[in-house]
Amino acid sequence: MFFKTLSGRFLLLSFLFVMIAEVLLFIPSVSNFRLGYLQDRLELAQLATLALLATPDDMVAPELADELLKNAEVLNIVLRRDAVRELVLAMPLSKPISNTFDLRNPGFFGPIKDALVCAFGKPGNVIRVIGQPVKDAGIQIEIVMNEAPVKAAMLAYSRNVFFLSLVISLVTGFLLFLSLQVLLRGRSSK
Repeated sequence: MFFKTLSGRFLLLSFLFVMIAEVLLFIPSVSNFRLGYLQDRLELAQLATLALLATPDDMVAPELADELLKNAEVLNIVLRRDAVRELVLAMPLSKPISNTFDLRNPGFFGPIKDALVCAFGKPGNVIRVIGQPVKDAGIQIEIVMNEAPVKAAMLAYSRNVFFLSLVISLVTGFLLFLSLQVLLRGRSSK
């Protein structure tokens, strides 16, 4: 059997070690992806509020309000400016909010735990995300959104990273295997 030879064992160990390294980097990578996804939703929500605030009476047609919320992939937007907390745009919530995530000071382990809860938690949650508006356009922005798109994006990202890691591991293991073969043949010919 091939994996009983020294070269085969070396190939297998190389593959395993690269995969272990990839897994250790994978979880923080998925967590960072989730944070970026949520931050993007906050920024889109902020743009939607700017569109609303640009109107003379801070009002838009209900169809436009729905379109702004759908484009931002959020259910409602709350903006805190000048110590006033204001519900800017809103859709009716089908479920109560199950969790709140504050992105202003996420730390290191909190986002990792949150990403794992999102990935393995029950589907269909509605979450609140709190963040800092970009360009100091207010004190705080909050959004309420369905967690399903976040979970779907995380799983797609995870699948892509997994297959890339698998290819890297196989190529690395194969190159190390070939290198070992060349080195052993060079030693045996002397």
